[in-house]
Amino acid sequence: MMNQNESEKTLIQNLEEFATEQGIDCVWLDTDPKYIPVSYPKDRVVFMNKNWEYGEKSSLALAYGIEAVIHENSSVDALNAYAQNLIKESKHCIRI
Repeated sequence: MMNQNESEKTLIQNLEEFATEQGIDCVWLDTDPKYIPVSYPKDRVVFMNKNWEYGEKSSLALAYGIEAVIHENSSVDALNAYAQNLIKESKHCIRI
């Protein structure tokens, strides 16, 4: 059985694989914990912070970033709905 940390890593791997399939690069930076993850739809890239002070929410932030690139959408409600669905679907893909 996987612990929560292993499950989170697997979920992030699944999200990164999905992003790659969509032509999106996920770049993990080693930077100040205060810097939030950001996405750049025009360049099809999501920048994540591996030191982010809210690292336990990295999978959600990554899903938001992927959605923002795919849909070039900044609506918080639309981002939230899509990210929640993407995470739900990715959890079904977790390998044990």
